[in-house]
Amino acid sequence: MWDWKDEEVKRGVRKVLKQNLCCGRDDKLAILTDTYKERVGELLFWEATNLNIPVFHHTYQPTGRHGLEPPESVWRAVFGQEFVEEVKEKGLFERILKKELSSSDELEVKEILLETTSPNQLPTAVIAVNQHSISHTLFRELCSEFLSIRFASMPLFEPFMFYTSLQANWNLVSRRSIEIASLLTDSVSARITCPLGTDLKFSLDGREGLADTGKICSPGDFGNLPAGEAFVAPVEGTAEGVFVTRYAPDRELKSPVKFIVESGRVREALGEDDFSTFINSLIHKERNADNVAEFGVGTNERAKVKTNILEAEKILGTCHIALGDNSSFGGKVKANLHIDLLIERPTVILELKNGRDFVLMEDGELKV
Repeated sequence: MWDWKDEEVKRGVRKVLKQNLCCGRDDKLAILTDTYKERVGELLFWEATNLNIPVFHHTYQPTGRHGLEPPESVWRAVFGQEFVEEVKEKGLFERILKKELSSSDELEVKEILLETTSPNQLPTAVIAVNQHSISHTLFRELCSEFLSIRFASMPLFEPFMFYTSLQANWNLVSRRSIEIASLLTDSVSARITCPLGTDLKFSLDGREGLADTGKICSPGDFGNLPAGEAFVAPVEGTAEGVFVTRYAPDRELKSPVKFIVESGRVREALGEDDFSTFINSLIHKERNADNVAEFGVGTNERAKVKTNILEAEKILGTCHIALGDNSSFGGKVKANLHIDLLIERPTVILELKNGRDFVLMEDGELKV
């Protein structure tokens, strides 16, 4: 158990509110928690109240999986009753939850949102603390990209992070993340190897690297807290090879699991029975669950814990591969999940647009 009366925890919460999100009295902060993380939400709520930040806290039933749209109650809490009733009446809400909207459907949803809401009704900032991420959803895109609401996503958050990754030097994290993101943008391909047997190559041609800096202060900013990565959506259909991990998103595996990748898709997972069975079931039953969706590089020097992917993917000296949805950060694939998987001690070689190879990481050592 953790002590939410611990002064260091309280200081950490205040840093999140004031330094990471830059919240003030002119904001309207929405704290969204599922029932797993309700107590963390209560702590954020009370500290925001103590800082005179206008705030409301909404708790919802867990979605059950990373990447699923949040339930109806969340849409009502943030966007209002009129918006939800209108999209339901037009038969759009069920398609939203299933991620089956066409481009014209999305435009219609946005038009309804503008017609049924006004800026003074909407939050200016959202903190989502939950067991299962809602980062890669239309809900989050509407918040940050369409309505310019600042959005901090904290899936799998645990209070120990107030003592580890949330103590990072954010100026250094920002510098590293932006520099690596720029290199990813300037690359046409990447190759990753590691001592466990990873050997994966994919195209980055035309894709933009993005930086998760920990500073969510301008309208429309979006990022994880704890933060600290540079990431990119590989070109669909181009990933070839294998990658190997010793970690599920929430635990260390009994033995490593190897992912066989062909034409940008995971064909099979081999290794620890429970996790490989889970992955194989997903990739054969869920639309686009097999897509190699993301390549990311950790940039947070205070991140240490590998058994929680929210912190693990930020560890300086690691990288990660994600499966599923990448439509919210430059990719073209929609899926009802997004699963990040840690790769330790990677060597990463980028092929730059000028034809030169650049060693970004060597055996877990960042070279920039």
